[in-house]
Amino acid sequence: MEKKVNYFVRWLIAIVALSISIMAFLSFFLAEPKYQITTGIITLIAIVVVLILSESFNNLSVGKILTLSNEVKKKDTEKETVKTENKELRQELFKIVSNIQQSQVNNTYNAPSDEWLKVLGVVKSEDSPEDEQEDQDEIKRAVQHLAERERSREKSRERNQNRRKAEQVALNKYFTQSSIPQSELIQRVEFSGSFDEIDPIMNRKIVFDGYLKSASNERFIEVIPNTNASLMYYDRLYVMLNKIHFYREAKKVNADLLLLIIDIEEIDEESKRPDRSERVFDFFQPAISNKLLKVEHLKISQKEIEELDENGQQRLL
Repeated sequence: MEKKVNYFVRWLIAIVALSISIMAFLSFFLAEPKYQITTGIITLIAIVVVLILSESFNNLSVGKILTLSNEVKKKDTEKETVKTENKELRQELFKIVSNIQQSQVNNTYNAPSDEWLKVLGVVKSEDSPEDEQEDQDEIKRAVQHLAERERSREKSRERNQNRRKAEQVALNKYFTQSSIPQSELIQRVEFSGSFDEIDPIMNRKIVFDGYLKSASNERFIEVIPNTNASLMYYDRLYVMLNKIHFYREAKKVNADLLLLIIDIEEIDEESKRPDRSERVFDFFQPAISNKLLKVEHLKISQKEIEELDENGQQRLL
C-alpha cells in the first residue's frame, strides 16, 4: 500500500511540474510583450526546480520556510518498532522481578529453623542383633550359592568326561563285535584342503571320530550319545553326509558314514537325559536307502567305562 501511495505522489509531482513548465513556456513566448523574463516566470521556474529536487533529496529547505521530506513515514515506522520493543522489554523485566520475589518468598518459608540446624549432624551407626543376623544369613546364602554353582560345574565336567570315555568304549566295542582289527582304525580325520575344490557349497571343516579303508569301501565313523541328537546336530549330520556324497562322486568309490548312537548308563539320576535319536531314521531315510548312512545303537555301562580307565592306567605302568 505504501509503495502505491509513493507512486501516486511521484506521478502527481511530475504532472504539476509539467503544468508549471508549460505555463512558463507560454508566458515567455506568447505573452505581450514576448521574450520577457518576468517575476512570474522566475517563480514558476523556481517551483519546478523545487519539485524536481524533492525527488532527488530526502530533505530540502528553501529559506527555512519550505521543507520537503520523504522520511516521515519511515520515522513513524521506526517509532512504532521502538515502542513495541520497549513494551516487550518491560514485560520480560516484570517476569524476572516476579520470579525473584517468588523465589525469595519460597526460601523464606522453606528454610530450616536454627534449632533444627543445630541438631543436624552425623553419628556412628550401632548394629542391632537383627542386623547382624541378617548379615550372617546373607553371607551363608552367598556361600551356598557359590558351592552349588561349583558342584554343578563339577558335575558337568564329570558328565562330559564320562561321555568322551563312553565314545572310546563304543569304538572299541564296535570293532570287537565286527571282528575288525582295531589297528585299521584312524581316529579323528578330516578331508584334505583339496576337497574345497570338490564341494561347490561350503568350505566347512568337519572332523570324524574314525575312518576305515578297505579294498571295496571307505567308512567314516561318527559317535554320538543318544541325548545329543538334537535338531541342531541333525544339521551337522547333514553336512557330513553331503561331504561324503561329494567325496564318493568325485573319487568313484563306495563311501558311507557309520553313525554309532550310544546309550550311556549315567552316574546318577540327575545326569539322565531323554533319548532324542528317534528322528534320525525319519529325517535321513533317503541316505539310509542310498547306502550313504548306516546307523547302529550301542549300550555302554559304567563298568565298561571304568575298565577303560583301568586298562589305560595299566598301559601307563
